[in-house]
Amino acid sequence: METNHDPKTPETEFQEETRESAEETSFADLFEAHSRRPQDRGLQPGDDVRGRVVLITRESVFIDYGAKAEGWAALEEFLDGEGRQTVAPGDEVSLKFIEYTPSGVHLGTSFGKTRGGAAGQEILRRAYEAQVPVEGTVTKTNKGGLEVNVSGAAGFCPLSQIDLYYCQNPEAYIGTAQKFLVTEFEEDGRRIILSRKAVLQAEKEARAAQIRERLVAGGIFEGTVTRLMPFGAFVDLGGIEGLLHISEISREQVAEPGDRLKVGQAVQVQVIRLDQGEKGEARISLSMKALEPDPWDAELPFAEGDLIEGQVRNLTTYGAFVEVAPGLEGLVHISEISHRRITHPQQVLTPGQKVPVKVLGIDREKHRIALSVREAAAWIEEGAPTGTQTPDEAPGGSLPDGTEKGEPPIAEPAKMRYRTPQVGIITRGIVSGVKPYGLFLDLPELGSRTRGLLHQSEFQASSGQGSLKGVKEGDTIEVQIVRIDDQGKISLSQKSISEQQEASDLKQYLGQSAGPGKLGTMADLFKKKP
Repeated sequence: METNHDPKTPETEFQEETRESAEETSFADLFEAHSRRPQDRGLQPGDDVRGRVVLITRESVFIDYGAKAEGWAALEEFLDGEGRQTVAPGDEVSLKFIEYTPSGVHLGTSFGKTRGGAAGQEILRRAYEAQVPVEGTVTKTNKGGLEVNVSGAAGFCPLSQIDLYYCQNPEAYIGTAQKFLVTEFEEDGRRIILSRKAVLQAEKEARAAQIRERLVAGGIFEGTVTRLMPFGAFVDLGGIEGLLHISEISREQVAEPGDRLKVGQAVQVQVIRLDQGEKGEARISLSMKALEPDPWDAELPFAEGDLIEGQVRNLTTYGAFVEVAPGLEGLVHISEISHRRITHPQQVLTPGQKVPVKVLGIDREKHRIALSVREAAAWIEEGAPTGTQTPDEAPGGSLPDGTEKGEPPIAEPAKMRYRTPQVGIITRGIVSGVKPYGLFLDLPELGSRTRGLLHQSEFQASSGQGSLKGVKEGDTIEVQIVRIDDQGKISLSQKSISEQQEASDLKQYLGQSAGPGKLGTMADLFKKKP
């Protein structure tokens, strides 16, 4: 026995398909699909649209106007005064754009007539059910938020739903057209609550998804500064934020992020690290500094032996870091700060202070610059006018009058008083390299480029053993030159100093002042014994 089925009309098939689609499609999906319609995206309410009628049902007329999907208009738009239909499939019609709806683009023959309060409420009801955005015009503000006209119907957007962040000036939106999501539709349309924030959040999430696909360490992005903090700035990369730490803003020293950046400023940044927080959130570390030219790749504006001016940036227990050019810092070891003994650099220097320094050495491979305030002071004092103060009297004073930055003062470099390296000289050395077999020491008192080797067997640790454990670069050690070979290589010793001191103490005890090899006999000891 055959079962009779009512044939479906094109209208019922279209309505069922639209209803199922609206039920299965989320707001985010509809929003994304809406944003992908390039031909529809430019339409504004009231715009003229020309098309051809392709289908007429009991309630609607469908029009092909050149987009991927047809638009629709109510059949009553095409009825005359006696209720007779005035169009047929294939007819060309001139319409106006009304609104985007879950059923497609809503068109009408008379924009002013169609956008009445009842029609507007119907549009808002459909948008609420399908959770798709609508466009409305802000008419005025009150203490709670914005009053919005959507297709002739009144809606309200609370202050907390105007923007992603707190809105300080709601009046700025009056008269503007904005997109809203209908979050509440109650009391038959007498209570309509809108949210612009929900639309912005959806847009942000859509952009963030695209950014995440390209987010890798080393990637370069255009961003916008959203917040300034004492430790840095937060930058929006397009729906997702990263942290630009203060140390990554510039190669030059930055005291406050606000000195270089402001909220809303467009910046170019590089992703330097990607981490995951305790809750699984992405933590993105950014850098502007990484995109700046490395000053070490260019020719330096100074050379070893030059007297230049720098600014103290940081003090540590072992010395001071001095900026001598944009992005270039050098270390003044504590032993190179003053002629007198000090226990901490802060006894002589302060951060931000400008000081003359002498360039002792440049290590391009390790990006290190060794500086000396003490030698710069001696150089200046050698050729300074009468009455010029030494750094001990006026630490970090300015260069003498007539001295240009980066140029030597009145005294010529040849007048620097270095001691000539000779066997037997006791001097101080600064550890510049630690090897398993010994220590390489810079000998600044003997010349800016003078260097020697303290073999492990000649090293005297504080424990009395010859272990190099615990010795690090920058440490100062008193040594004696014990050998200079034909190539000028200098061998150093600590033990020889101790041995000489022991011999001297013994001589003093015995009351002898004889030359080498005459330390007295055992009989002499007994003679002196009471």
